[in-house]
Amino acid sequence: MISYLVFCSLLIPVNLWAAITPHMHSDLSMRILHGISTVLLIPLLTTLWGDRQQLVKLPAVLLAVFAVVLVVVNSWITAMGMGVEFGWLDHVLLAVSELSVVAFFLLEPQPTAEDRTS
Repeated sequence: MISYLVFCSLLIPVNLWAAITPHMHSDLSMRILHGISTVLLIPLLTTLWGDRQQLVKLPAVLLAVFAVVLVVVNSWITAMGMGVEFGWLDHVLLAVSELSVVAFFLLEPQPTAEDRTS
């Protein structure tokens, strides 16, 4: 889990840099960045789904909708390549999503010994 969170946190400045310099990266590097950023959202979505009974509903639903939209949009960008209008905004949203992944998993309540035995 630690390596996953470190990797997510390393992608925050990478996506912000891609937002600032939108035409300085190649099509292949852009597809790789969008693909990796998309794959990193899958553990968040599976955890949100698995822990849906224990989580506060409104923030969990908002985070899930945000993550699903980013997965769909970035899967399309990964498949279609460069030339997306407002691509810089997508990189900003990816940085926000990676920040939310790190925050979610660091702030997630850990089960107590009682919870594990019942």
